[in-house]
Amino acid sequence: MSGKVSKNNPESRGKVTALRQYNGKPVKPVLFIKSGVGRYIAASFEDGTLAVNKDTGLPIAYKSI
Repeated sequence: MSGKVSKNNPESRGKVTALRQYNGKPVKPVLFIKSGVGRYIAASFEDGTLAVNKDTGLPIAYKSI
């Protein structure tokens, strides 16, 4: 039993990744839901505002940053 490692041990989960940057400001992932558009993980600044695409007016997907 000494070879088993608990999956709940925070040390065995790996390193935490740094937040991504958009226009020089850190953004965090948030769930965006809108009828007719769908739901996806969008980028939000630390003050709570969404990073918005100027052309479409929709929040930018977190994975595209």
